[in-house]
Amino acid sequence: LKRVFKYMFPKYREIDFLDEEVERGKAALLEEMATGLAHEIRNPLGSIKGAAQYLKSEEDGDRNGKLLDVIIEETDRLDGVMSRFLNYANPYSVNADIQDINRIVEKVIALLKTKSIPDNTVIDKSLDYEIPNIRVDGEQIMQVLMNVGLNGIEAMPDGGRLSFATAKIMGDGDRSVEIIISDTGCGVNRKDLSGIFKPFFTTKPKGTGLGLSICSRIIRNHGGRIDVESEPGMGTTFFIRL
Repeated sequence: LKRVFKYMFPKYREIDFLDEEVERGKAALLEEMATGLAHEIRNPLGSIKGAAQYLKSEEDGDRNGKLLDVIIEETDRLDGVMSRFLNYANPYSVNADIQDINRIVEKVIALLKTKSIPDNTVIDKSLDYEIPNIRVDGEQIMQVLMNVGLNGIEAMPDGGRLSFATAKIMGDGDRSVEIIISDTGCGVNRKDLSGIFKPFFTTKPKGTGLGLSICSRIIRNHGGRIDVESEPGMGTTFFIRL
């Protein structure tokens, strides 16, 4: 319908094109700022961490030692935030090759099962083994699926069901597939759902708000799309189309 609307109303196409130009301009500016910003922040962070580690080695008191541990942990956390920020800001080079999506999903499930997950957590799959192989960057798609899967597990602190499914997208060419990842966790309210893929948007107390933004960018760079549906108290489902 969107394509038909654009065809019928050329002015709409112009507006859409301008929006894309603005987004590309924002991305270029962010990329330019990221490296310099990371350098300016990481240098003092390294000094703070080094000083705290030195003081800890000289410290005999338990109370001050705990405070120094907090300083070291928080500098490590900030350094991790900067790494994720650089991952988001820098353009991704997609090293695509013909891949079996089901094998990637199965590998992700195996990795998730090695993590420390809450009791009563079930990870299951419903894979369509007739779907076609498609050209993707396997490592990047694994990164996306791991991130979404870990988010699902975090949304179920008392356990629940994390499900992976694959399917062929009918009527959308011979090489289009969908990966569906759903959990039975706490869900996301409608107000927060609209910003879930925006950089630095998070509902987690210690979240950076970059994980799903990076996932969205990876999928877009593959020419695909990622959508989400959620109901508070009922769970969340991600739809990844490639």
